[in-house]
Amino acid sequence: MRTLGAYTGLRHWLLVRGTIIVAAFALVYLVNGLVIGWKTTYDVTIGITSPGDDAVSAPALAWPISIAGWLAAPAVFGAVAGVIISVAITNRRQRPIGEVLAKPVDSVD
Repeated sequence: MRTLGAYTGLRHWLLVRGTIIVAAFALVYLVNGLVIGWKTTYDVTIGITSPGDDAVSAPALAWPISIAGWLAAPAVFGAVAGVIISVAITNRRQRPIGEVLAKPVDSVD
């Protein structure tokens, strides 16, 4: 078995930080789904319904999932997308960026 330090990039992020954030989000979502209903939890998470709305039976419980829907979910998805794009760009680059951007030197014959 490999240690966490052996992983780099996306794998390391997903195993170390991503797992914790996703597990916390899933726990809050699960608790809200069981208490206020799955449809209401989904609506609160994506911002269709306010956590303080009359349709929400436990507003104090709905606020954390609302905040997570606005902050944690986009952060996780954005971080994963950023890492994937960075890896794709790095893998396609064949020459160093300094060499690509350098001005050509005119030869004197």
